Amino acid sequence: MNNYELTEYCNDIAKEIAEETSNFDTANEQAHERAEGSEHVIYHYKAHWICQNCDIDQGEDFFSDRYSGEHGKSYDEIATIMACGEIQARISSKLWEIFEERWVQNPMRGSVKP
Repeated sequence: MNNYELTEYCNDIAKEIAEETSNFDTANEQAHERAEGSEHVIYHYKAHWICQNCDIDQGEDFFSDRYSGEHGKSYDEIATIMACGEIQARISSKLWEIFEERWVQNPMRGSVKP
């Protein structure tokens, strides 16, 4: 998986979530759940692949925010946390774009403005 493929993977998940709900907060909760359950997070070798082949700035920020001090995490755990953070951030970014576009097109649609 490369950076482009990871973005497409996350965009597809975001589109699926956006089809399932019109509530932005619910969509963000689902983004978190889908990221944590992603095969690229639960399988260490896939998480390592993301960390080695993709831009993981957001994943590194996610790790730093959660484990800023002594963490005692293994290499595998760190890779999965960063992959999860990166996937979640990309899904959330696409959700923001989708929901913002919905709100601009129809502010009365009932979805919460992002």
